[in-house]
Amino acid sequence: MRLTSKEVRAIQEAFQTLSEGAPYSLYLFGSRTDDTKKGGDIDLLVVTSENFKEKFVGMKTRIRSRIFERIPEQKIDITVATESELERDEFLRSLTDKIRL
Repeated sequence: MRLTSKEVRAIQEAFQTLSEGAPYSLYLFGSRTDDTKKGGDIDLLVVTSENFKEKFVGMKTRIRSRIFERIPEQKIDITVATESELERDEFLRSLTDKIRL
């Protein structure tokens, strides 16, 4: 995984602070999961229940801002999905290289 421990903590703490107790699982996927590659944006997948999906979608900008307070600004993509969407969506199913944060 090509994230420093400082970056991982900043990401985790941003989600913990802003989620306000909403249940979720957080994963890193994409090129940052491959130690042999260079560069690339930070791709995050948030898996939550149907009841909280819109909450996380609406918080994406705030989460990015909170992360940028602790690490240099860079491109961060946040995908929000439910468990049922993971089962139905071909793209989400293809994220076999994801790492739980």
